[in-house]
Amino acid sequence: MIPNFNHILFTTDLSPNSRQAFGYAVSIAHRFGAKLTLLYVMEEVSPSADRRLKAFVGEDRWAEIKGDHEAEARQILIGKKKEGSVIRQALDEFCDQLQTESEVDIKIDEINVVRGYVVDEILAEAQRIGCDLIVMGYNVRGKLEEAVLGSTTRKVLRRSRIPVMMVQLVEEE
Repeated sequence: MIPNFNHILFTTDLSPNSRQAFGYAVSIAHRFGAKLTLLYVMEEVSPSADRRLKAFVGEDRWAEIKGDHEAEARQILIGKKKEGSVIRQALDEFCDQLQTESEVDIKIDEINVVRGYVVDEILAEAQRIGCDLIVMGYNVRGKLEEAVLGSTTRKVLRRSRIPVMMVQLVEEE
């Protein structure tokens, strides 16, 4: 059976090298006439780290800290909303720039900026939009660095119920 892709999710970290992976996502979307959704996740602490912090500090102290800093938290949230719009604008410019560099008409269905734990948000977005392919870039690292830092790609691969295309990112000179 030859797969047919109708909706592709492209995840990006906004690095200059991520254009290479975006080129693959655009090419596949163009060939299959698929919708293309871009996703950037503003990373937060993982749920397990949050649970460990609560256990370390204690639930009562955790509630007290949250209560004492409610005004500060509101200000941070306002800042995050601004940060999200700046990132969305950067993604728009990213698409426009690739459009002028290539001969392919890029049709972006959605550009989404969310905050949360990266792996969970990628998988939730894939399910929400009903995509049938996730495209993401990855960097080759040394064995030790890969064991420590390359976990996002591995976790998405392990937990995804749909195909994931990993594009090796090569440093641009």
